[in-house]
Amino acid sequence: MLKFSKEQATFILNTRRHHEAQHNSMMAQQGGQQLIGNAAPLPRDVWGEWDREAVELQRPVLAVFNNLAASVSMSMPLAKLIHYFQTVGDSGDVNISLDGQSSAKSDQQLYEYHGTPLPIIDSTFSYGWRQMLAAQSEGYQLDGAGRMNGMRRVAEKLEAIVLDGDASIVVGSSQLYGMRNHPNRGTRVTGVALNGATGAQWVSEIVSTLKVLHANNFRTPATIFLNWDDMFYASNNDFSAQYPNKSILQRIREIEGVQEIVPANSVNASEIFGVVKRRDVVQILNGMPMATRAKFRADPEDPYDFKVMASAALEIKFDAEQNCGIVQSAIA
Repeated sequence: MLKFSKEQATFILNTRRHHEAQHNSMMAQQGGQQLIGNAAPLPRDVWGEWDREAVELQRPVLAVFNNLAASVSMSMPLAKLIHYFQTVGDSGDVNISLDGQSSAKSDQQLYEYHGTPLPIIDSTFSYGWRQMLAAQSEGYQLDGAGRMNGMRRVAEKLEAIVLDGDASIVVGSSQLYGMRNHPNRGTRVTGVALNGATGAQWVSEIVSTLKVLHANNFRTPATIFLNWDDMFYASNNDFSAQYPNKSILQRIREIEGVQEIVPANSVNASEIFGVVKRRDVVQILNGMPMATRAKFRADPEDPYDFKVMASAALEIKFDAEQNCGIVQSAIA
């Protein structure tokens, strides 16, 4: 899960303080809280309650996003539309000698820059001023259905962006890609349905997926993302009759090159992702973790409108030879 940088936390706190100050000013102009209660600021501790709801919601929804964000995230200014990484082409020769007098050819390396757009995702919800007034005067909780729906929509879009990108987000020639559609990802197609496959078939599928990374010069441990139901099947079925006390999941965890296995509802049935979790391979660009902001109200009778927003993207890197440390295995 993304964490707030100092600048991001200050931004959110200042917007909330400004909202309270604006309502205190409105209340004073209208004759005080006793006369115009619908000009009052939000009930006490409401921001803390809503922030806790957002954190709790993100934990089950953002399985792939959170796993990557925990180890390969980078804070970004919210105003920045795109982040670039650099690929460096090979150049020059190598020289070997006894006297150290180099005669190797020297030429300029070729540098290229590749961009990842950083979108802002938002969803809104609102309360009528009479709803808010009743909550303030009677002390009961505001209805959370609209609020939780807004939070869930943003969380689900964050997860979807990591996997599928968004074709509508384009800055210059740079499009927002995900793990399923990045043009340089490794791919393989299989005819094996994992939910029902034998232990030997499971091992073959995982090994074949890792070999795609090896072919792209990523011979290093990788994180495996699986469909939640597929992983549940693997955890509750024996690898073989000869090994009745070992599940399929236990066996595939023993494969050299498997760093960890992560289940996710957002991964399709029989789909396997292998990701080398290093900053030179992938990064979660963190423009703003999911947070709730209040929108401006001009009059006491205006509705209380809120916006759930987040800004994040998966930056998928590759080298000058187009080698990428992500592989997708999908069933035909």
